Amino acid sequence: MRHKEFYEFGLLPNVHYVAVDTPADVPAAVRFLRANDGYARAVAEAGRARMASLDIAQLSTFMAELLSQYARRQAYKVRPQQGSVRIECEDDLWRHYALSRGWLNNYLTEDNGTCVHVPAHGTALRPPGWGGSYNGSKPRCVASHDLNPIAQPKACNFDHPFSTSESWEPEGAFPKAHPANKEHWADA
Repeated sequence: MRHKEFYEFGLLPNVHYVAVDTPADVPAAVRFLRANDGYARAVAEAGRARMASLDIAQLSTFMAELLSQYARRQAYKVRPQQGSVRIECEDDLWRHYALSRGWLNNYLTEDNGTCVHVPAHGTALRPPGWGGSYNGSKPRCVASHDLNPIAQPKACNFDHPFSTSESWEPEGAFPKAHPANKEHWADA
């Protein structure tokens, strides 16, 4: 059985695209379409309209099903590594990578619909309010910069940091921001 992408299930042959059985049939199909311009345009327009009708909900549903099936086939138990960060929603990700609150405010969606586990209606959200799993984490400095001599070799100098919105915590420890950071990220 041939694998199908999620959007292919809504496409009908010779309605949304022109079907051919083998690559050898392509030249004849092209000649047919050139001779039947009205039909070719109708198929092209129907295909464009179908693809334009796809939305993020359809993609999300497909990806959730794909990952669920993949997870059922795994032979080992997945466990987070010590010091890893839980990202539940899009806003959790923005908070984790934000360099400043001003920067962060340009990207927050304040939409719990992006959450992996959407809070039930009426659930009292804990700070920060949107998202809910974020608790002040920051990317590790060594993961954020190219420390090669020709790039940013001094970016992760703890005493003179390139940015205090990064973590200097060792692997295995929770990656909180540099002690000099004044943003109070746990409340972001």
